[in-house]
Amino acid sequence: MGRMLLWVIPLSSRCVASLLLTLLLVALPLRAGLEEGLTAYRAGNFAVALKEFRVAAQAGNRTAMVSLGFMYLRGEGVDVDPREASHWLQLAAEQGVAPAQHSLALLYYEGRGVDRNATVAANYFESAALQGLADAQYNLGVLYARGDGVDKDWTLARFWYQKAAEQNLSDAQLALGVMAANGHGAPRDYEEAARWFGKAAAAGSSRAQRMLETAFSDLAATLPMPDPSPASANVAQTPTQAPPATGLPATHSDSSANTPSIDLPSHQAAGPDPFWENPPSPISDRAFRDLQGYAVAGDAAAQVTLAWHYLHGETAPQSMVRAYVWAERAARKGSTNGASLAKALRPRLTQRQQSAAKAILDGNSQSSP
Repeated sequence: MGRMLLWVIPLSSRCVASLLLTLLLVALPLRAGLEEGLTAYRAGNFAVALKEFRVAAQAGNRTAMVSLGFMYLRGEGVDVDPREASHWLQLAAEQGVAPAQHSLALLYYEGRGVDRNATVAANYFESAALQGLADAQYNLGVLYARGDGVDKDWTLARFWYQKAAEQNLSDAQLALGVMAANGHGAPRDYEEAARWFGKAAAAGSSRAQRMLETAFSDLAATLPMPDPSPASANVAQTPTQAPPATGLPATHSDSSANTPSIDLPSHQAAGPDPFWENPPSPISDRAFRDLQGYAVAGDAAAQVTLAWHYLHGETAPQSMVRAYVWAERAARKGSTNGASLAKALRPRLTQRQQSAAKAILDGNSQSSP
């Protein structure tokens, strides 16, 4: 039985909509003060916008209420003031404004401007989730997965993750992959995990791509709670512009014994063992990035060489998944060495590695070598 994969799943704390988009979501007729506030906000005149929104909010307009709340949260025209923000968001949330309910839930969960109360946070997340807000659906799933503010319930966690994933929220797709890989609430299913990681990776999730390329081993790491606007870390250092696919770069295409052009038949005849059984000579970081660029551009010889490097981990971290994927890509381009290497590696892959490699290849992604 495989070891349990651990993951602290973060809440989604990003703003669910810009202020202007929120005004459209609420979709109420503009009243006196609100129209002037919107015009001022669009012009970047936050002081006037704040004044006009306040007039409309005090007259009972819920759009103006949530607008004021967001401006106090962001410090637009005023100092950041979570307590004042919570006041206006509370008024809007009580009138059923989903973005206000979600933002207020985050304030209660984090204890910003209000006393921390995970149970109240869960109630507001649920109110917004029932209205179809994907971030709220995901966050409610997180609380059920953690048993935080609600009783722990993997079935409900999966239900809400699924709702958010259906709206293409990559964090929810990632969470479903984690659940499948861990066997939370259902038997462990690596193919299902790879399918969800593949969807999240296709949506741009660097974490999901890393899970696939490392056959989910990165799940053993504990992830911190994100900032409101977390920066995504790139998994691989892919060149901005790949070199033209005209052959290997000079550092890999010379005829020296250390760096042979491995797609030449003469290389296979150099010894009794297949070339890949012996590690390639280490190369510089710059040369490795060049090699990645040629592989991404579609050069089959570069793809085989890259697979060779990943197999042994002399220049880059060892990765059986990446080694197999690049060998298979070369094979699909007609490389005999790629086909031989892929055939040799296939039986060495674990079930998790096979599922991860299949998801990457089915996604036809060349972007993360």
